[in-house]
Amino acid sequence: MNARPQATAKETDHTEAPSCRRSSRILAISPLLLAVLVLAAAARTGGAPCDKSDMAALLAVKSALGNPPALSGWNSTVDCCSWPYGISCDANSGRVTDLTVFGREISAPIPAAIANLTALRSINFAYNQLHGSIPAFLGPHELPDLTFLRLDGNRLTGPIPPTATVFNLLLVGNQLTGEIPETFADAVFGDVELSDNQLTGDASMLFGAKKQLNALFLSRNRFRFDLGRVELPEAMDILEIDGNMVYGSIPAEAAARKWLSFNVSYNQLCGPIPQGKYTHRFGPKHFAGNKCLCGRPLAPCT
Repeated sequence: MNARPQATAKETDHTEAPSCRRSSRILAISPLLLAVLVLAAAARTGGAPCDKSDMAALLAVKSALGNPPALSGWNSTVDCCSWPYGISCDANSGRVTDLTVFGREISAPIPAAIANLTALRSINFAYNQLHGSIPAFLGPHELPDLTFLRLDGNRLTGPIPPTATVFNLLLVGNQLTGEIPETFADAVFGDVELSDNQLTGDASMLFGAKKQLNALFLSRNRFRFDLGRVELPEAMDILEIDGNMVYGSIPAEAAARKWLSFNVSYNQLCGPIPQGKYTHRFGPKHFAGNKCLCGRPLAPCT
């Protein structure tokens, strides 16, 4: 089963580093001395100094976000790989690999300058007040190393761009509309979380026996497809599709799965609930509100 980075992708506050609490005299230092300080900071952290183009992009991101107090440590007098919050770098290249601005109540569109951080592996902007649409550059075409994109708990609107084929895609709790892009049918996903939006249409292309998907969260949208016709991915151990318009039956293979989470309530499903050791772990609320599901833990089939 693929590991799910969500559990580790939480923001961490750090006390402002002493190197950031410098007097205004720092503005008067020579370019040569500044270069020496940057190299010294890299030596202290045991890695290469921050890539200059990445630093420029990060400062543009900060400006586009309205220069929030949470990012006060992002300044050009300190090597960006040593900034006290939100940045991780590759020790060998000095390229920025991880960008985190988590839970800071920042109200702004997603900054276009992120597209210039071409070595990014993960982006976590969860639980802010970001608005507007999800830019098309947030995907492997523009950011080839990106495998983790977390934008849940914002105010993003519009459709999911077809380029957002990131291995771990977390967009829960926005105001997204439209259907799942057709490009998702051939994409490789490990974790897809789209709950609590206003998405519609057919989500069955996310299923398939040979797919790597292990966690799928579609709850409380307006998806409509025949669950009885899908093949569950071999790695899947989390399926939450409650509160949609999914019809058909629960696949018989669900009985043999070691489910960590399973919820198909409040859809239009019918037929007997597959009986197995792990489906028995879930009570009536995980199956309630369907058209005619029956069998343990609901009423017996007649």
